Order: sequence, then structure tokens, then C-alpha cells
Amino acid sequence: MRLRHWLPVLLALAVVAASCGGDNGVFDTGTTAAASEAESLVGPGALAVAEAIVADLGPDPAILAVGYALDRGYTAGQIADGGLSGGLQADGTIDGVQPALPVWGIFADLPEVGGSGGGGARVAAPILGFTDEPNPYDVPIRADQYLAALGIEFEAVMSGRPTPSAPSAGGSSTTTTEPRAPDDRARATIMIGLIVRLSDLGYSAEQIITGIVLGEVRMRVLPTEFGLDGCWLLEDASDGSLVRPALPVLADPSFIDTGECREAIDRLAPPDTDSITTTSTTSTTVAATDPDEITNGIYTGEVQLTVDVGAPVYEVLHSVVELDVTDAAVRATIEFTTRVSLRVSGTDPVCIATTSRVYFGQGSPAEPLDVLMEPQSQEILSFEGPECGVVEGRWETTAEADLLAEFAEERAYSLVGSFSDGTFEGTIAEILAVTAAIAG
Repeated sequence: MRLRHWLPVLLALAVVAASCGGDNGVFDTGTTAAASEAESLVGPGALAVAEAIVADLGPDPAILAVGYALDRGYTAGQIADGGLSGGLQADGTIDGVQPALPVWGIFADLPEVGGSGGGGARVAAPILGFTDEPNPYDVPIRADQYLAALGIEFEAVMSGRPTPSAPSAGGSSTTTTEPRAPDDRARATIMIGLIVRLSDLGYSAEQIITGIVLGEVRMRVLPTEFGLDGCWLLEDASDGSLVRPALPVLADPSFIDTGECREAIDRLAPPDTDSITTTSTTSTTVAATDPDEITNGIYTGEVQLTVDVGAPVYEVLHSVVELDVTDAAVRATIEFTTRVSLRVSGTDPVCIATTSRVYFGQGSPAEPLDVLMEPQSQEILSFEGPECGVVEGRWETTAEADLLAEFAEERAYSLVGSFSDGTFEGTIAEILAVTAAIAG
């Protein structure tokens, strides 16, 4: 069997890496205090991103561009990089970058770009498990609704809600009673900064955008007893309970405190896949055991190839497995990066591709485990070799075209296996071994 026929399985899963940095200092409401307050609200990293986007596009177009980008499936890291480099466009596309996630289909008026289609096409919701009926998130929203809702939320954040910029002598945040004068540039900068931070924490585009537009969620600061300043989260507008992020944090988050903030959120509200919201609690399910005698908690590990495919070059450069196990569900994320011979002449590799992908799935914590892992992203990291771009003789297309065709045909594969004494052993498509152990 030719190696190409193994690629949809062997090149399973991805590392969506992103970073951000820089400080171009364009936030200006007329005083140094205003800029300092903005930084205390959103943090220096997110502020630099937001300032760059607002400076490039203007206030309202910048807010829409970030919303559109999230709707198209871009991650916070991709938006941060695109914003700082000037690559984020008003239609929500990022120059030279493919979205890491499927399109969410939130905006009814999402601009059509090339063959990507316009607004309202639901893709990410069913893939990522948001399938409960009736689902208010299935109703596309308009850009003007989004702008209006964020304007209301900005006033609430700035005037009537605790913020990390105003601690009291007793260590808890205080509130102000008089709203600050609204400023379009300040509003856009602060809201964009908060949105990308929430996205970096794992809040989905649906939770952030549609939740705010429908008035179902509000932004608030993590309780001060966790000892972390500036960690923003979403709460249920009806009862004030914490909305838990629907997605896992990426392996390389964009902002320096994302990992600590997400750990605190997970302690405040352990995973519950029955709803995107959970009742606030300070307890944790780590080391608890469910009725099937599966130890709950976060399992981390790796994947390894279990068969010989006869490839001249096949290397696993990076893999990460994370299983989030509760009584209600198992949420599995698997990242996998490989260097593999894409073209071979005789026994010599003439084109080697480094690619990465990520899979995500969730299912019941029953024994044996069987969770359908859906592809979330595919990325070509690099090519090396003399014939990667050749189109002649035996090569009817370029190596890049071959890989993109593989990506388009990629399907879901089941993760099957068993838990025992805080460990997990399983396989994907019977050729990738998956091992993980509970943290701590």
C-alpha cells in the first residue's frame, strides 16, 4: 500500500500554536490614567493587540473584524498575530492564514470571501458538540446587533461591575457608580482586548458573541480569593453562575496568564457538558471516582505509531493528549505533528512534509471508551526536498495540492480504550496508540 493511502490516519491531529507581543501604544483617551486603566482592565498583551487593530481599521470596523474572524474559525492566537502584523482585514479574514476551527455561522451578514461563502452556515456547532435542541445559538445575528450589545456591555464593565483596576483595602474589587464618558476608540479597544482574552481561555465564538447579543452572558472578573488579578470570564446573566469555556486551551496560549486563569476557572466550575453553564462552586472533581470506577480528572499523555508503514521517513515530532473526565462526559483533545515522506523516488524521499492537525471529541465515560474524534484543523508547516513543487512525469500536481486534497477528505476516527487506576490506554483507527495518566 502506498504511503499516501495512510495519510488521513497517520497525519492525525494538530498543534495550533500562536503567540503575540509588541506594544504600539496607540490607546489614547487624552490622559495617561486612561491608558493605564485600559491596561489594568485587559492586560498589556491583549491591549497591544486591540490597539493595533483599532489603529488599523477604526473602532466599529475593528470590533466587527474580530467578531467576523472568530465566526470564521480563527483562534485568539491567530487574531492576535494578524492584528499585530496588520493582516487582519475588515471582513474577518487574516492574510495568508487558514482558520484553525470550522466556521461557526453566527453572523447572518458575514461577508462572502472567495469560495468560503457568507453568513449563517453552521459548521462548528455540530462538530464541537453543541447539538441540544432547541438551540437559540442556531439563530444568526446581525452585525448591528453585535455592536449594540457590546456597547451595552462596555458601559456595564466600566460603570457597574467590579474590575481588577479598583481593589479595596480589604483586597476585594470595588464598583463605581458613575459611568465614564463613552469614547468609541476606548470602547473598541477594551472590548476587543476582553474578547480575545476570553477566546484564549477557551470560550467559543458562540459563547462570546451570541451569548452577549442575546443577553445571556456578562463579562466579569474572577473572584479575588483566587489571588489572580485581571482574569476575566463569562457569567450567566440570569443567576450569576459561571459559564465554563466550551473549548480546551491551546497548547501555546497567546497571553501570559491564560493558563493560570483557566486553571482557576476549572477549579471554580468543574466540567459539565450538559450545559455551557455550571453552578459556581469551589470544589473539584479531580481524584473522584464515577459509578463506572473511572477516576475523574485531567489525563495527559501522547500518541505513538503502532504499525510499520514502510515509509522512508516517518517521525512523530510532537504529540499531546488531554482527556478531561467527569461523571457526565469525557472531552478528548489530541494534537499530533509529523514529518513524513510525501513523495518517494525508488527508496529515496524527494519531498518531505511537516504537517500538524488537532482532533476533538466528547462522549460518555463508559467502559470501554469510544469517542468519535473530529478533525479540527490541518496545517502544512513546511516542505523540504527537490520535487515538492514539481508537476511533470509521475507528479500530476504539486505536493501542496496533494496534501490539501488529503485535508479535504479527512474524516473522523474513533478513540477507543480503557481506564485503569488513573491511566488510559487506547488506539485511534488501531494504528495510533494513545496513553495518558491523570495529572498529579
